[in-house]
Amino acid sequence: MPGEETTVTCQFTMHAGMDGPHDFRVALATNDPVEPVKELTILSDWIP
Repeated sequence: MPGEETTVTCQFTMHAGMDGPHDFRVALATNDPVEPVKELTILSDWIP
């Protein structure tokens, strides 16, 4: 409902050779009729 909030948790598994910057995108389904899908961008710079 308008004004409510929640927490979204995601986990990414990195492995050897994946070091450096990454740009992950997650599609989040919402109950907002104007924006039913919100795209979240997660930026990271993984250092082993």
